[in-house]
Amino acid sequence: MDVSASIAARVIASLMIVGSWLDPAAADDWTIAGTLLTPSGIVTDGAITISGQKIAAVGTSATLASAPTSIKVPGIVLPGFIDLHNHLTWNILPRWLPGRTFADRYEWQDTAEYDRFLVTPHTLALNAAACESEIYAEIKALAGGATSVVGSLLPIGHPENAKCAKGLARNLDMASGLPFTQPATNDQCNKGVGSDALLDVVDYEVFPLELPHARLDYLLCELGTGNLRSLIVHLSEGNPRDSSAHREFTMLSKSSSLPPGLIFVHGTALRSEDFAKMTDGTSVGLVWSPRSNDELYGSTTNVAAARLANVTVSIAPDWSPSGSAGVLQEIGYAARHHFVASEKLIEMATTAPAKMSRLDAYIGSLEPGKFADFVVVDAKIDPNAKKPLDPVVKATPADIKLVVVGGQAVYGDPTLLAQLLPQGTKLDTLTVCGSQKAVYLGQSGAVELRKSLSDIQATINAALAKAGSSIPDIECY
Repeated sequence: MDVSASIAARVIASLMIVGSWLDPAAADDWTIAGTLLTPSGIVTDGAITISGQKIAAVGTSATLASAPTSIKVPGIVLPGFIDLHNHLTWNILPRWLPGRTFADRYEWQDTAEYDRFLVTPHTLALNAAACESEIYAEIKALAGGATSVVGSLLPIGHPENAKCAKGLARNLDMASGLPFTQPATNDQCNKGVGSDALLDVVDYEVFPLELPHARLDYLLCELGTGNLRSLIVHLSEGNPRDSSAHREFTMLSKSSSLPPGLIFVHGTALRSEDFAKMTDGTSVGLVWSPRSNDELYGSTTNVAAARLANVTVSIAPDWSPSGSAGVLQEIGYAARHHFVASEKLIEMATTAPAKMSRLDAYIGSLEPGKFADFVVVDAKIDPNAKKPLDPVVKATPADIKLVVVGGQAVYGDPTLLAQLLPQGTKLDTLTVCGSQKAVYLGQSGAVELRKSLSDIQATINAALAKAGSSIPDIECY
């Protein structure tokens, strides 16, 4: 067995160990009552019953009269946000303000200030606090309403990292907890050539054009078999007028097919004719990250042209150094600066990413049989208003009352978590946007580290201090 095959085998073994990442506390049936956002619209006197990891029933309180005693929540219950574009461990770093814009991502990645303010402290943190960085970043994602994320700390070369990405957010590229069958070593795609194993239902590639041709062909083939549900690639990132960034799309589209399940991140340099190719007999998705694009390039993706071409568009924060601290904050930014309707933005954070990643049978909406991934936002909803979801888009992380992943309450207001978890359950507290929140670390990698949230933060800060840096407060907007 070669080195890469040995690493892959150890990674798969580690992931099998963490596959059942939910706590037994999620096993009992329970019900949340309040206003719901369902596929059929807003239900004001609604209820959602959870059984184990999944949603058992959704409807009005009257129709679920036989359900267990319900817990009333304020605001509105939404499907959990699905973040298809992030770089989690970088989110321990402060905001980066270069003071100028760039032509493309290669330009800013080649600057001395990027190396000094981001690369050096990030490297120090990964050397001394890799798991801690992943866990803290997932808490930060939960604080912004995300229940599913990508951009995890991968275990390639470090199988021990598999334990880091379990039990808080649903890590789609590492430990999703969704149905996944590892392809056989001699399946139709690798034909016995020993391609690296898939880690989970999603593969996430930051530099797809640097992949060996055999690896890219393998991933595209597995999209066709369905073993891989989606392949997310960063492409054409830069100023919309940058020819080099635009050429990335030309290179990829001419060298490879564009099958369903393929998702482009950024696409800031894409043009109308490119979007047309993305829907010409296929259904390539697009992930929009407006704040990071605006700050780094002075402009962003032509989302209007993408939607005219019927490209499915989702929204995600990229990373907090130049993007938003979480999905909720990114939604608010897009509403304020790009004037996208609230209902469309909520769709772009829930059903759209579920659809483009071909995971909509499992997540993305409040429906019976799907995983119980949802978020409660304390926003006053008037279903008869012209724009009833405006209060959600105007909310901040202070208004996130509860986050549930796979039927497990993991984050939210301390009093609400205490109601949903067994008596005496240990909660770690933190202050977010002036509001006290709590996180339940009992089913995460923090258990194996035997560290509390304060311990995790202290370990990260000790590493960052060597570069004159520290963990920033979670931004509200």
